[in-house]
Amino acid sequence: MSDTPEDLFFEKLKEKKAEEIQVRQDTGPRPVTQRNLFENPESHPVLLDAALLKTFGVEWFPWLAETLFHEIEQTFKTSIADVNRLKIMTVQTLHVTDSFWEEWEIFEKVINSLNNIPPMLGVMQPPDAGMLLAGVDIVNQVRKEEFSEEVARYTAACFLHDNVFYAPPPCDFAQLYISQPMYKCKDCGKTRSALPPFKGYCPSCTEIYSQEHPFTFEPSEEAIKKNKGQNIEYFLSFDPEPTKKRFEEFDKADPTALPGMIKEEAVDIQAAKLISAVDYKNSRIKQLDIQLTGIRPWLESA
Repeated sequence: MSDTPEDLFFEKLKEKKAEEIQVRQDTGPRPVTQRNLFENPESHPVLLDAALLKTFGVEWFPWLAETLFHEIEQTFKTSIADVNRLKIMTVQTLHVTDSFWEEWEIFEKVINSLNNIPPMLGVMQPPDAGMLLAGVDIVNQVRKEEFSEEVARYTAACFLHDNVFYAPPPCDFAQLYISQPMYKCKDCGKTRSALPPFKGYCPSCTEIYSQEHPFTFEPSEEAIKKNKGQNIEYFLSFDPEPTKKRFEEFDKADPTALPGMIKEEAVDIQAAKLISAVDYKNSRIKQLDIQLTGIRPWLESA
């Protein structure tokens, strides 16, 4: 029985699709050059930042979006990809405000933007471990500051949401809040969080909340003299060491041997997630290195 016209049509479509896939595999991502830097959606945010600093110095930091994009289009004689507009506004935010390091909402949106995910205002978009590692690494190349407790707690919540108990650099600033240290008072038997502002004394035994001035949140001097509230033992809610040890074993292993090493156990699953996360971070580093090679002469020219 001969093929119908519809069969021949769909067969041609399949062949065309296969050709398109092969072309993408053969050519890979479109190379970034000085000419297509702003219109190429593959452009790394650090590269865009470097190009703007090279061209405009720090004068572009306070410009409105409309002014900035107009100047880019006129100066470089180019269009700007929508995703690059997002990256440009994100690095501008990092230059002119400290909110990324202080407020979890801004931190979340910046991390997403640097990973090519448009931020959605009013909606939580918790990034995974790979996005966090890559995003913080990118930010550190633009500007490096200390993170607030609020941001550290949010980052820890993202790792725990991913069921990962160990945060390798550059996200190690959140490790304390991932581990969630606890204390148990051997005198009164109470178990509570040992996270800040805990000061090493059992609040119940040292009458922190029942003194004449309870809002000082300081232990009673009388209780301290009587050695009350100091018989304390500490433990971690989420111990990072097993995951860290297994992650380091995986990291040193031959990649081809990894599938046989990973067991269906919680620690191995966490370590495997971290290997994938670090690989993604390293791929973004490699991406920047490759793109810099193409335009470094221009960036370094007088």
